[in-house]
Amino acid sequence: MEFSSKGYNSGNYSSARPSYPSEFFDTLRKYHVGGEKLLVDVGCGPGNFTLDIARNFQFERVEGADKSPIMIEVAQQKFNAAKMKNLHFSVHAAEDLDWVQAGTADMITAAQCSHWLDFKAFQESAFRALSENGTLAIWGYVDPILTDFPGLDSLLLEFQYDLHQLGPYWEKPGRDILRDLLQSQIIDDTKFQDVLEVCNRVRDPEPKASDHKPLIINREMSIIEFEQYIESWSAYNAWKRANQGKSDIRKSFIHQLKTQTGLSSQSRINVAWNTVYKFARKRT
Repeated sequence: MEFSSKGYNSGNYSSARPSYPSEFFDTLRKYHVGGEKLLVDVGCGPGNFTLDIARNFQFERVEGADKSPIMIEVAQQKFNAAKMKNLHFSVHAAEDLDWVQAGTADMITAAQCSHWLDFKAFQESAFRALSENGTLAIWGYVDPILTDFPGLDSLLLEFQYDLHQLGPYWEKPGRDILRDLLQSQIIDDTKFQDVLEVCNRVRDPEPKASDHKPLIINREMSIIEFEQYIESWSAYNAWKRANQGKSDIRKSFIHQLKTQTGLSSQSRINVAWNTVYKFARKRT
């Protein structure tokens, strides 16, 4: 996986990616009816969300796990800086939770990573590890949209998915699963109950009515920061490795963006993402 490669800038991933709003933590907190002794965050990457949830919840112990030693190294540095005694990081694959004592995890989270997983194996492992009424929570975001410039939607999609641009460099089927807002990753109703699923598409002209708040991810950033965000994409990093010596495809796209909008590198833009979350409780 590109995120695990030696050349990948995991520090940039940590700083360039959007964060989750406090309202989302409130939604997850209201859903959870189990204990608060142990939370396991799988596919934790550089630990952004793991730190957030440790601060927003009252779990006695929070364990962040990722199969990439590079990501865990960055997460460990954050942990050392945060000085949170209840927070730990270790190298483990999400599908292998045998290191967690059976029936002891009150919540298992998978933020922006379930599309990479063997989802059947992950659910089986999570079911074994979760405690009674334990919560399984997965979510993701995809396809940035410049909300104030609808005319750029096609330019952005072409840059990301055209065969002559970044299209061939996304890892499959993971990217397709995420773009479809995890619809193919069905929660196993023999293991889990009370499933809550909420999708949000930014440009949806007729959003479905729901009693549940969607995950809204917005971020105001400069064009320079948006360029740094693109640098965190796995497809862009794969393109760079395969096209050494060629002019930077990212720079070309940013030039097109500026030309079409009249924006400068310092201009501020509002960016939003399509999102999905799925919560479920261990079946008793």
